[in-house]
Amino acid sequence: MEYVDCTIRATVRTLSESYLDLGQDALSELMGNRVSLRLVSLEHDPQTQRPKVSDESNLRFWGALTKGCDSYNTVTFYVKGDFGRPGAILLESLYVNEFYLKSITLEMQDDSLIYFPCHTWICHSELYSNQPRVLFTNEEYLPNETPKALLRLREAALEALQGDGKGQRVYGQRIYDYDLYNDISNPDESEDLRRPILGGSSEYPYPRRCRTGRPHTINDPESEQPELGFDMGYVPRDERFSALKKDLFLGAGIKSFGRHLLSTVDCLIREDHPFESLEQIHRLFSKSMLCIIDSSATTPRGMPACPLEYPIPGVIEVNMDAWLSDREFARQRLAGKNPVLIQLLTEFPPQSKLDPNIYGNPKSSITLEDIQPFLEGLSLEEVIAQRRLYILDHHDVLMPFIHKINESSEGKMYASRTIFFLTEERVLLPIAIELTLPPKEKGQEANKRVFTPGPTHSEWLWRLARTHVAITDAGYHQLVTHWLRTHACIEPIIVATRRQLSIIHPLHVLLLPHFKDTLHINAMAKTSLINAGGKIESHYSAGRYCMEISSVAYKSWRLDEEALPRDLLKRGMAVKDPSAKHGLRLTIEDYPYAVDGLDVWAAIRQWVQDYLALYYIDDKALQEDTEVQRWWTEIRDVGHGDHAGAKWWVPMHKVEELVEVVTTLIWLMSAYHAAVNFGQYAYGAFMPNSPCMARRLIPEKETPEYFELLFEPEKFFLSMVPTQGATTRAMAVLEILAQHLDEEEYLGERVDRQWTSNRRALAALETFRQNLADAETAIEARNAEARNPHRHGPASLPYTLLMSTSPTSGLTFRGVPNSISM
Repeated sequence: MEYVDCTIRATVRTLSESYLDLGQDALSELMGNRVSLRLVSLEHDPQTQRPKVSDESNLRFWGALTKGCDSYNTVTFYVKGDFGRPGAILLESLYVNEFYLKSITLEMQDDSLIYFPCHTWICHSELYSNQPRVLFTNEEYLPNETPKALLRLREAALEALQGDGKGQRVYGQRIYDYDLYNDISNPDESEDLRRPILGGSSEYPYPRRCRTGRPHTINDPESEQPELGFDMGYVPRDERFSALKKDLFLGAGIKSFGRHLLSTVDCLIREDHPFESLEQIHRLFSKSMLCIIDSSATTPRGMPACPLEYPIPGVIEVNMDAWLSDREFARQRLAGKNPVLIQLLTEFPPQSKLDPNIYGNPKSSITLEDIQPFLEGLSLEEVIAQRRLYILDHHDVLMPFIHKINESSEGKMYASRTIFFLTEERVLLPIAIELTLPPKEKGQEANKRVFTPGPTHSEWLWRLARTHVAITDAGYHQLVTHWLRTHACIEPIIVATRRQLSIIHPLHVLLLPHFKDTLHINAMAKTSLINAGGKIESHYSAGRYCMEISSVAYKSWRLDEEALPRDLLKRGMAVKDPSAKHGLRLTIEDYPYAVDGLDVWAAIRQWVQDYLALYYIDDKALQEDTEVQRWWTEIRDVGHGDHAGAKWWVPMHKVEELVEVVTTLIWLMSAYHAAVNFGQYAYGAFMPNSPCMARRLIPEKETPEYFELLFEPEKFFLSMVPTQGATTRAMAVLEILAQHLDEEEYLGERVDRQWTSNRRALAALETFRQNLADAETAIEARNAEARNPHRHGPASLPYTLLMSTSPTSGLTFRGVPNSISM
């Protein structure tokens, strides 16, 4: 039978030519360099037993139709009539410039369309070992269901991303591999910038990072040379910010740090001076055009009118003095920037698990006599039975570091325990604080001091104790709650997914929106935030020990306990109750983070369950999925290899296990991160509410410092917390971290409406969006109910962090992005 030739017309959508170097592209084409495309059929050639492949057709950028930021070019393929339906495209580029390929749409002879959702940067083929890029359609396949013609291409596309673990990675490459955190030191510049390698040891366990392969330092052959240039470190090309986001990010940084720099240059703040008064701090947020911060400073003549004031933090926007109240302090443990640590107190007094031979008596020094006046006439047994006592425990994880921190850094710290009581009105209040310093010598007892509110103690002593708890909590929040549990722990998940799951694997398609920009923001953090001498060490009391503390916290990390319901049960903040919504009854009914979080968790879980059910008809299908099994093995044994062998890892033999794992991952990458990140400015920018650092400890009685405190308590308080310059620098960082940029993609959104050809998957996504909208409506209703004391509190700041949408960009205190994008 004779077959006639036919044509297939392709519409290629790329980022607009205005973003490309047209001159270089034209010269490249004149020199014979091209972007070539070949179609791969789903049918085999009966003679070669290989997939049918079309002849090359070239993509030219000249004469493109431009619509907004997109350019549309046409490419025509000539194939035999028996070519069959294309299932892949092979692309090779000899262009000097990279270009962003958004999609390719094929128009078939029967007028049907085949869509290829690409969304990838195309660089010169030399960066891909001169192998063609493989582009697939929007049809998902499990490995054993892949059309035979695509099997080898599926495998080759994954192999191209894995690399060989050798050499230094360069811009434009797409290699994903693992390495230790051996890149945060800089011993070649100074011995003071030497830090332990994190990961690969029982002493300093840590998740793995994406390998860059830079040379090692001279003074420490195990450490990798740090990347000193801004945003110069290797990040796989498709993980980098878009040009728009990079501009927005830089603009936000210039604006935030510009306020600090202008104020410093013009003597409106004194860099290393404490604030003179609380009112002086409030003037940082003044609406006046010139914000004179230092009362002794004068405005230089000729200084232009420049708005230097910072946005007003939510915690003081309505009630300037709310932060002073015990009720607001307690409320922030349930609805603040770190609402994930408070736990039920089940035994009194609480006890340490540290070695008593080193750290002394493990029992807390808080006595029944200390807390009895606040128990509303109930006995200790009654309040424990009624689940009315709670604790914020920063003792064991910090105690081993306290002496080193206090001896070697500007910051000062205690190991702290704070006990809360849930009143008859169901309002949480702090009733006792224990601040502990380790024994000076082995065999001695620790220095434990107990503070309680009320007339028997100085109001300022209680306030100072509460501030030290807030400082400890702020550091733990940034290092563990935020950085470790989201950014660091998710990075190897992304690397494993890219390495082991084909882009046409249903699970990769499901997870893809939740990876946006995470590896890039992490790489930037390693060069300016968490690195030796970086902003985190400079701003927080733990100083050079910041990352070591996060390593200690990682020792007790468990992925299964990152699931919100299990986390609440573990902390005693909920009990199982089949009759209750979501099967859990909260021990504090008005716990905004938990109440709202469970609604969002349920929506995510339903979406994951509905989607995966489309591809896994039973557990056997999962067990036979070679890619998912390799993915899970690599996460367990490599990405989180310091926990390899732990019994809590699920075997990944049941679809229900996959649903739970994937729900947990999406929760961490979206809602959990939103809850602990986007409230940072609202609660942390007004420094007295949540200082990053303490510069002084609380003086002992009968010392000169104690009389200094009694005589001028506000002055002592301000000498204890960060200086003017340190405060405004920290505020600039928090402002950047806590804002949404215009390019944000929120939970339930897909940048490409044709992300899948599966209509049932599209319908399941619409159900997910509706469930998120319902959750948002429920949050609004709860915030409107006066009977919920913890949703507004004295600060009158309604809890909106888990509302999935944000009406605008900026500091909106709401909106759940798909990914850890900031």
